[in-house]
Amino acid sequence: MNSIAILARTNRALRLPEQLLSSENIPYHLIGRSGYWAAEEIKAVLSYVSASIFPADYTISGMLRSNFHPVKFLPKSKLQSRLKEIKEADDSVSYWKLLTQEPHTLVENKNLESLRNFTQFVHSLSRYKSLSAGDALKQILTALRAVDYYSEFEDTPDNSPVENLADLVKIAARHQTIKDFLDFTRRASAASKKHSGVALSTIHGAKGLEFSTVYVVQCSEGILPHAKSTDLDAESNAYFVACSRAERELIITYSGVPSRFLSPSLNEKA
Repeated sequence: MNSIAILARTNRALRLPEQLLSSENIPYHLIGRSGYWAAEEIKAVLSYVSASIFPADYTISGMLRSNFHPVKFLPKSKLQSRLKEIKEADDSVSYWKLLTQEPHTLVENKNLESLRNFTQFVHSLSRYKSLSAGDALKQILTALRAVDYYSEFEDTPDNSPVENLADLVKIAARHQTIKDFLDFTRRASAASKKHSGVALSTIHGAKGLEFSTVYVVQCSEGILPHAKSTDLDAESNAYFVACSRAERELIITYSGVPSRFLSPSLNEKA
């Protein structure tokens, strides 16, 4: 059976292929931790955005998996386990009810203040629910200090959290309400969970794999080689890895200035 893969230097560069495949109802799946909607910073921020409408159990779990300041001083793993334990014993009780009405049953006394601060922060998110999706996301990002948090870390070869969040703001601006925005993100995320169809991956995530047909997208200067990389040899190796994943057919795309790794003849024609 023929297999098709779309490979990109970064998770951010995979966002448009994900969006197009989803909108055309073309099955696809992600390899490893690849994919824009699978990025930890995206999932974490969307949990807080969702909580502005209603702090459902899965939303609270998502917030507790984040590293933003509202949960910084909480025993997150123990709290998650305790919430799950109580829920399994009584499925009618919600995490939010436990957090707001019975916090003393969830954490030790030394953590009660941190837990109350967290629930107060979550409650404060409701002030944004009547805003447009774009404005709400901007204000929630500010309240979370999300950009400042991710600015403290160096980008990885595959991912730039700050750039991903900037893209998320642009996506949110296309939707009038938070609900419409969240519905869109859930559809996009759900589409990536199939286990068949086109494979999407960062170049690093595709190491050791082969496909009949490979599309290497955004093979442009500033992306491959990456503008923030100081190791041109490593970038050249990444390009070689991407191209060598193809067994039968290789298609390379670029926009703007083509990558220096492409042939001189192609640069001249462009």
